[in-house]
Amino acid sequence: MGFHPSDVTNAGVGLITMPDVATTVAAAAGQRLIPAPALKRDSFSRIPELDGIRAIAIWMVMVMHAVIAFPYPKTINRFLYLVIGHGWLGVDLFFVLSGFLITGILLDAKGKSGYFKIFYGRRIFRIMPLYFAMVIIWSFFYRHYGSYFLLSSVFLANFAPLLHIRMPHGPSTLWSLAIEEQFYVVWPWLVLLLSRRRLVIAAASIVVLEPLIRAIHAYYGLDPNFIYNLTWCRCDGLATGALLAIWVRSSYFSERSNHRVIAYLLSALALLTLVGLPFGVMRGYTVAGTSLRYTQAYLFYAACFALTLTYQGSVWTSPLRWSFIRLSGALSYCLYLIHISVGQIYQATIGEKLPVTMPAVFLRAVAMITAAILLAMISKRFLEDPCLRLKDRLFPVRRT
Repeated sequence: MGFHPSDVTNAGVGLITMPDVATTVAAAAGQRLIPAPALKRDSFSRIPELDGIRAIAIWMVMVMHAVIAFPYPKTINRFLYLVIGHGWLGVDLFFVLSGFLITGILLDAKGKSGYFKIFYGRRIFRIMPLYFAMVIIWSFFYRHYGSYFLLSSVFLANFAPLLHIRMPHGPSTLWSLAIEEQFYVVWPWLVLLLSRRRLVIAAASIVVLEPLIRAIHAYYGLDPNFIYNLTWCRCDGLATGALLAIWVRSSYFSERSNHRVIAYLLSALALLTLVGLPFGVMRGYTVAGTSLRYTQAYLFYAACFALTLTYQGSVWTSPLRWSFIRLSGALSYCLYLIHISVGQIYQATIGEKLPVTMPAVFLRAVAMITAAILLAMISKRFLEDPCLRLKDRLFPVRRT
């Protein structure tokens, strides 16, 4: 199974609910919704910096797995271990980004013809080809895991631990895609049926309630690694992104208000961390840590999103627009799916013959990530891009 956050002891960035921010967004939702001055309504999904955010997320995950998901020397520097070990938070950054983009797409499509047809049609052509290609390939190489791949074929891979089904190491990445697809079975209906204000309440409720659900599970002794995979414990990142999508489409969205919201978010993060320290919020196997570390991350990520949106196109966000960074973001879907499997191939053919030293770990990381990038570029050229062109032809988005 893949690396889990609680494997890094005394680490983690804790979590918090967002009462002040939710109230602010709720107030914004009640106003007349117009495009923010800095953004055109039809261009939210084409902000160049978003590829940079994807790149940060995938590099966090890949570096962590390259070092910690395989043998590494126990003498590794503790600070380096804690920094790299927090790469699991890259998945949560993906969740926030996904919630922001998908909710924005749904909000912009609301009231137009073909709402469901276009959304699900486009999502099928974006997600399914590579997803099922990998499931088929993996099923040939990971024998004796048929139950897991059967579960994955209906996007329920995250329930494998609950059903006592073994998860192969490389394909264990499917758990997070399962959570997203389960969320997006329900979420488009809520966006369609609810007013903006009620949608804010629904998203804010998820952000507030899910840490409580995690706390209850942890209090009654459920393994934090188990909680990590449960859908009803992991949708608050998607909901945080949804709140951001609603906020940027409100008349409240401006540079001045953005700075205020960023201050609220960072203050809430600092307050939660300070209050939670005596209760073990920074440790992996405590009730507070299991409950709130994710929310800490979402508060920080929401502040970073707000900052990025405020200064998009400026010199301050230029690193997110660098060519290699944007390429990494464009390849992130395939990279996420395959990188552990590539690492397993390296480890089985070369890594096992080398001593477990930091130079050997560095060599593994370079070889694993380089190979994964090359394979992802091939996938993009010959599988993903043709499917995306077909998606645009069959399910065009009408710009207004």
